[in-house]
Amino acid sequence: DASSSCLHARPQDNLVSGISEIGFGFTLGVLYSEFSIITTGCGPPNFSDSLERLCYQGMIVLAGVALFNRIVTSGKGLDASAVDYFGELEEGTLVQVRGAEYASALAVLGAFVALGFQYGRGVNMDGLSGIDIDLCRALRDL
Repeated sequence: DASSSCLHARPQDNLVSGISEIGFGFTLGVLYSEFSIITTGCGPPNFSDSLERLCYQGMIVLAGVALFNRIVTSGKGLDASAVDYFGELEEGTLVQVRGAEYASALAVLGAFVALGFQYGRGVNMDGLSGIDIDLCRALRDL
């Protein structure tokens, strides 16, 4: 039956998947930044400080909302909470929500790994950045 395989997306699917994609984009930016810090000791050379900061702030919000949601709903993921709030959603939408939630948790763990690498190298970290800002600016300006 061809009608059983057809998608029945609602506006709520667009909203939820859009928010998930934005959160996943923030998380990808953070994971790229952490990879750059682990491999070079500095942030990504092709990210502006503002973009990197925005990615970190967005990922922190996503990870915080996911953690808060699990605390107040006795362990439910964001996907289950989205279904509770918006009603039945497409499976593709729920996969996006789960992906964004798990990627944000991975990025939080990655931050600790990147800080561990920097600490192990003996880097003079400035504040909460996890990098030696003066050294990275000097390298960027070469």
